[in-house]
Amino acid sequence: TELGRIASLLQGVASEATPLQVRLDAVGKQLAALGVLVAAMVVAMGAAGGESASDLVLTAISVAVAVIPEGLPAVVTFTLAIGAQRMLRRNALIRKLPAVETLGSVTVICSDKTGTLTQNQMTVTVIDVADGRIDLAGHRSGPLGSSNTAAELLMVAGALCNDGEAHMADGLLELSGDPTETALLRVANEAGIDLTALREASPRVDENPFDSTRKRMSTIHGPLDNRIVLTAALPQDTPVAFIKGAPDAMIDLATHLWVGDRPEPLTQEWRRRMLEANNELAAAGKRVLGVGYRTLPAADPTQAETAITMLGLVGIIDPPRPEVRDAVAGCRSAGIRPIMITGDHPLTALAIARDLGITDDDNVLTGNDLDRFDHDDFAEAVRTVSVFARVSPEHKLRIVELLQDTHHQVVAMTGDGVNDAPALKRADIGVAMGITGTDVSKEASDIVLRDDNFSTIVAAVEEGRVIYDNLRRFVSFAVAGNLGKIIVMLGWPIPYLLTGGEVDAAVALLPLQLLWLNLMTDGLLGLSIGMEPAERNVMRRPPHQPSASLWAGGLGRQTLWIGGLIGAGSLGVGYAYHEAGHGQWQTMIFTTLAVMQIFQAIGTRSNTESIRTIGWTTNPTMIAIIGLVAALQIAAVTTPLRSFLELEPLQPVDAAISLGLGLGLFAALETDKARRRRQPQPTSAQATHLESETSAPQPR
Repeated sequence: TELGRIASLLQGVASEATPLQVRLDAVGKQLAALGVLVAAMVVAMGAAGGESASDLVLTAISVAVAVIPEGLPAVVTFTLAIGAQRMLRRNALIRKLPAVETLGSVTVICSDKTGTLTQNQMTVTVIDVADGRIDLAGHRSGPLGSSNTAAELLMVAGALCNDGEAHMADGLLELSGDPTETALLRVANEAGIDLTALREASPRVDENPFDSTRKRMSTIHGPLDNRIVLTAALPQDTPVAFIKGAPDAMIDLATHLWVGDRPEPLTQEWRRRMLEANNELAAAGKRVLGVGYRTLPAADPTQAETAITMLGLVGIIDPPRPEVRDAVAGCRSAGIRPIMITGDHPLTALAIARDLGITDDDNVLTGNDLDRFDHDDFAEAVRTVSVFARVSPEHKLRIVELLQDTHHQVVAMTGDGVNDAPALKRADIGVAMGITGTDVSKEASDIVLRDDNFSTIVAAVEEGRVIYDNLRRFVSFAVAGNLGKIIVMLGWPIPYLLTGGEVDAAVALLPLQLLWLNLMTDGLLGLSIGMEPAERNVMRRPPHQPSASLWAGGLGRQTLWIGGLIGAGSLGVGYAYHEAGHGQWQTMIFTTLAVMQIFQAIGTRSNTESIRTIGWTTNPTMIAIIGLVAALQIAAVTTPLRSFLELEPLQPVDAAISLGLGLGLFAALETDKARRRRQPQPTSAQATHLESETSAPQPR
């Protein structure tokens, strides 16, 4: 039934396009519409000038080739694959390639606590019983003795109500299993309890496994052996159920408390004292477990969790990962809001969240609080609260849905259990734990963390931003270059049509020449742009807004004027050579376009930093590809390939003219970046993202 419920939640989650897919789809439609429009304009102009039908077809094909960046699919795939390799080196395994870029747009990271924000190295530091509190932080070995029966019984119960494994190897105790359960086994062993003998003397005969709704588990054992459990207070001839779980969930079921050497009725005073101890330990950042037992007339699991006798509380410390504080600070400086969603006690969650800098206030909401909220209150809680505790799978899924649908955020969600799968699938980026994660959670995720570390998510977000920057640079580079070619193709016949002069070529460039240029620039140079390393401020600026287009932030304007310069420079050279009667006018257009795009690639390696700041050698792939493109261009005009492309030979002075125009474009790009550096740059503090502005409804 439980698996079916999770499966139903999974089936109800539809897969959605990533921000990159949406943006590239929009760009593709824009380019397709532009291609049809420009081709129609060129055909109309040619028909008005009396061009033949064959020339018009040739012209339309040429313009279509000029508009479409043929290298776009290859460069996008290559860039995403390179990004996936980089992330793998940083312990983030990418399962779905589009997720590489989506990370760059993440505005909210919803993270579990245990193992992701903390070390998942549980250590029992406190045992709290009716007779007092035992601090184990400074004393990790040696038996407690028989003077504290409650503490001894508590450790026996923790060792028996336990799915962890313990065995001796070469005189050393080896433990395996859930970290919380191995911590209970370890403290029992250190107190002098023989775990092997205990389990052999009191075998498990039935159980009620843990689930997140009951927040507890119980196991039923045969009669206890008083040679192992040194007390006569427990019956020696009836089954005993041991129970451990969330203290608040267990205290409500308890009727007795072990005091001294026997159980006594659980009075309101004792109940209050236990709840206070629970809150005190949780507020100190400890995971707190309640432990109790129930004697049974028969091994009936339906009666195991009724009329419990509480033995006491166990405080377990799971220290935060030291690197997570810097990672959380990095999130905030990058305009990303971290949210903790955990099944732990709210005070424990709040203590860890404040320690790590996830929240600065005392607002924390539990699953019970959320159940009382209507849609508007729930949406407001999601907007303002950064710590959620004691939540169910449905709560996690609803939090993600509200962040996406109501607040329009790009959400990364972490999880490791089967019940996390619906939220992982619904999130824009589902992040599964590679060490502790279940197969179901990994299958529902986009990314698997090989080290279960929150800081790895932040490192992956940084890589995602680099990839998105590189993809934007490439699209701008390709469209600007193609815009230059369109200007050449459209502009070439206009003066002659207006003056009635003769045109000895229907088009400025032949389709094969255009295809060569596109493969050299969009293809090879585009691949090198995808290898560009991170800029220095990549994690000190706001995330990309989910609703923003690919051309946001002035990129569209920049693309237009760069394309205009490339087109005007190449067309001007062509006109000058044609009017002077030089037959290599077409070859000059061809060469100038290639040279100017080489310098365009160099000048657009960064949006704001100069080439001196970036360094010439930080992208060795680009240097190698520029050398290859230059060699191929030289081969195109100096080898037999020239006749295949219908080009003419050039003189050194011709090459110098093209080189000068390329340097002029590079100088214009560097000047524009210097102007932008002088302007105030947006910071993450100015970004539009979710921050706590008011108190949440009914905080705990």
